[in-house]
Amino acid sequence: MKLSGNWIVNQFGGEGFFLGWLALQPRFHRMELSELTDEELQSLGPNIQTLDACLTQYWRLQYPDDPVRRVYVVYFFESAFQCPPEKPPFHLHIHIIPRFRSLEAEGRLRRNKNDVTWTDGWKVPTLDENNSVPEPYRGSAPEWEGRTSALMSYLRHELGIRP
Repeated sequence: MKLSGNWIVNQFGGEGFFLGWLALQPRFHRMELSELTDEELQSLGPNIQTLDACLTQYWRLQYPDDPVRRVYVVYFFESAFQCPPEKPPFHLHIHIIPRFRSLEAEGRLRRNKNDVTWTDGWKVPTLDENNSVPEPYRGSAPEWEGRTSALMSYLRHELGIRP
C-alpha cells in the first residue's frame, strides 16, 4: 500500500511475524538510510506516526480486551553483511511492531530480576509463533488471510488510500 513521500507498507511476512507487524519501505530501492531522498526523509516520521496511531486504534476497535501498549519502530540491516550475500540484494525496510497487552504475559515478554518485573521489548524478535504469540495473531491461524486483509483495508481507509 502506497504512503506519502514514496513509501509503501505491508504486513511483514518474514520469520517470527504476527498480525500488525508491518514493513515500511521506500518505493524505490534503497540500501541504507543515507540513500533516502529529502522527500522520503521528510515523510518518514509522519508515516511512522500515522501507522502507530492506526495500529493502536485498530486494536482498540477489533481487540478491545487486548489493546496495543506500545508500537516499536526498528531498523535492522544485518543481511547486508551475510556471506554469501542474499539474492536479490537486501533492501531497506523499517519494522513497525505493535506490542499488545497479551504479549506482556508471563513466558512472553515479561521479565523478572531481583524482584523487579517489566516488559522487555527486546524479546519481540524472539517470540515463537507457536508458543508465545496469541492464536488470533499467528500467521498459521485459520483466519490469517481475512485478518490481514481487514487490517490492510482499515489502514487504507484511515490513510485515505483508494484500492
